[in-house]
Amino acid sequence: MNSVAMNKAIEAASKIYLDANCIIYFVERTDELQARIAQLISYAGEHEQGLACSEIGVAECFYGAFKIGNQALEATYNDIFYNIALFELCPLDGDRAKEAARLGADKSLKLVDATHFLAAIELQCDVFVTNDARIRSSHGVRVVQLKDL
Repeated sequence: MNSVAMNKAIEAASKIYLDANCIIYFVERTDELQARIAQLISYAGEHEQGLACSEIGVAECFYGAFKIGNQALEATYNDIFYNIALFELCPLDGDRAKEAARLGADKSLKLVDATHFLAAIELQCDVFVTNDARIRSSHGVRVVQLKDL
């Protein structure tokens, strides 16, 4: 990975939040999007940058595995979230749900997206990586689109 340049915001970050769509691409795809996320995760590991996600992201990932009844996929998510603990997880509770609703209303975000963004703020992430073009930088968190990695 050393020979591959990374987005400047990623290079400067100490902690990076991955939206659930990025984690799903990393685990479930075998294309350019998966390769970009794999490079990012490798880069973060090499440069001792933290990776973060919300428990809502965990739920989104497991939902897909449960929906199709794929136990191997379920086991993979269990590994990355709990056994390897690749991500620092932000818990979801009633207070956070209420604050996410407020943030979503202020930023015109869907509630699930606002929950992710609030987690990035609370976990003091410098960067929020997503494939959702509706999410914009704010609150000291720089949004980097997957295509811009």
